[in-house]
This record gives sequence, structure tokens and C-alpha cells, in this order.
Amino acid sequence: MASDDTKEKLSALLPQLMASGIDALIPYLAEFKAPKGHVFIKQGDKDEDMYFVLSGSLSVFEKISINRQPVVLHTASFPGPVILGEVAIMTDAERTATVVAMSEADCFKLTRKKFDELIQSNAKIAMRLLQAFGGVMYRRQTAFQNKVRGNILRECRSAEGGIAKLTRYTGKVSRTSAALADKLFSDDFDGVNYDSHT
Repeated sequence: MASDDTKEKLSALLPQLMASGIDALIPYLAEFKAPKGHVFIKQGDKDEDMYFVLSGSLSVFEKISINRQPVVLHTASFPGPVILGEVAIMTDAERTATVVAMSEADCFKLTRKKFDELIQSNAKIAMRLLQAFGGVMYRRQTAFQNKVRGNILRECRSAEGGIAKLTRYTGKVSRTSAALADKLFSDDFDGVNYDSHT
């Protein structure tokens, strides 16, 4: 049986489930302690397990090729609590990065088989879990998009210069007319601001 501290950490990761939902989810999870160096996810694999990492620190690595020369990049480091592998359990997609424990970590694993059992026995909790996964994916995508745009626009002195630079790096973009902008967005919506740091 999970401790109150464990339930609290899971609740912080999955606020959509509330306390009763966490209690319903726990029987489907396998608890384990990942040692330093444990590989949770390997880029290119097709497994469908996902993880709720409650403590510890993690690093993300990606293997790419530049001019046909293989390169391994260390792309991120972050502490738990965190959800890992939610995309694969939802989409059967190939893993896009490798995630490694950089310190001992307290974890729960949700396998595809257990997730399918949860769908059959408690569809409401499974739906809330999927909503939580969608939220995680949305936040990661938005953070990545803002980081990339911020880096591209960092030294732009004007909006026109920024538009030209975005076109160069991300594809064709152009400024719309004020009349179209008024139709597309409410008056009080400004969007994300990217300030120049020159």
C-alpha cells in the first residue's frame, strides 16, 4: 500500500485524478527504486511503458547525425517528480529520446497491459489520466516552441527583422493586416512576447 507521501506526490503530478482517482490508479502501478544510471526509455525503442518518477534527477539524450556523422546530444536535465513515456502509451510511437536516472529515483511504472486493464475497469480514471498526459505533452511542446522562437528572435531589433529571421529558420511567415488580426484575436490577447536581448 502506498504511503500518504507517495499519494501526495502522485496527486501533484496528476491533479485531474484527485485523491479517489489516485487510490484507483495505484493498484495498476508497479513501484520500484531506479538506481543511478537506470535507463527508463531508449530512443528508437517501441516499448509502451510509462513512468511516474517521484524523486531523483534525470537527463535526456538524443542520437542524431550531422553530415552522416553520429552525434549524441545531452539535451536536458531535470528533477522529479515528472511523468515519462506518456506519448508511447497513447500513440504506440517510437521513443524520441533516451532518459537516464542521474541519481537514485523513486518510481512507479504503468505498462500498456495494466493501462488497458484500467480502461476496461475504470474508464473515468483512464480518461482523466489521458487528459493529464495531454496536458504534459502540451506544456512540453509549448515550452520547446517558445525556447526555439526565443533563441531565433533574441537579437532582432525590430518586428520586421524578427519576421525575416523566423522565415529563414522555420519557413514562410508574414505579418497580417490589422483588420485580419482584429478578427482573429480578442482585444485583450497579446500572445507570447519575445524581447530582444541586444
